[in-house]
Amino acid sequence: MSSCISFFCALLLIFSLSCSDSEQSNNISLFKEMPSDSTGVNFINTLEFDQEFNIYTYRNYYNGGGVGIGDINNDGLVDIYFTSNLGLNKLYLNKGNFHFDDITEKAGVAGTKAWSTGVCMADVNGDGWLDIYVCNSGDIKGDNKENELFINNGDLTFTERAKEYKVADRGFTTHAAFFDYDRDNDLDLYILNNSYQAIGSFNLNKNERPKRDSLGGDKFLRNDN
Repeated sequence: MSSCISFFCALLLIFSLSCSDSEQSNNISLFKEMPSDSTGVNFINTLEFDQEFNIYTYRNYYNGGGVGIGDINNDGLVDIYFTSNLGLNKLYLNKGNFHFDDITEKAGVAGTKAWSTGVCMADVNGDGWLDIYVCNSGDIKGDNKENELFINNGDLTFTERAKEYKVADRGFTTHAAFFDYDRDNDLDLYILNNSYQAIGSFNLNKNERPKRDSLGGDKFLRNDN
């Protein structure tokens, strides 16, 4: 009898220890929130109601913005670029130890468009420095919606050259991706664009959906020189 009791007590002890370990492991967080007053990253994509431009007049009003992460000065630390819908885009330089400096104005990458969405970082011209491609959209009167390409000058400054590189797309761009699809050692570009025509406005009897808009729709651009 005593041996059975001892065995039972041992089982209870093992069970209690395993439960304790399980509870402790469940309480361990994989991530730790870093306060903005410590990191210096205080970007907010603020959307304020406007009588003429709001969720009722623009269906993608709350789609949000994008974030790009990459080492723009080749110091081994990843930097952060945030896009803003109604405000200025922001570039934060990683100084190490989870501290970032806002270098947007000095770098010249705030953008001039009214509604930025996605962003991607890539060495577009193959010079060893990451460039920044900003996608712009938004149904805002007077906004030409052209995407912007900020070429890295190698000194923490950038020059906007989208038209020169023929990537100043004027569609409702949501995001974009650079990759070498034809393996010729330069980066090609896929642009993800929203439709200019609302889904509910298609006349199914006339099969209008396949007709391509001159500005809207996705685009695939091959890099030749």
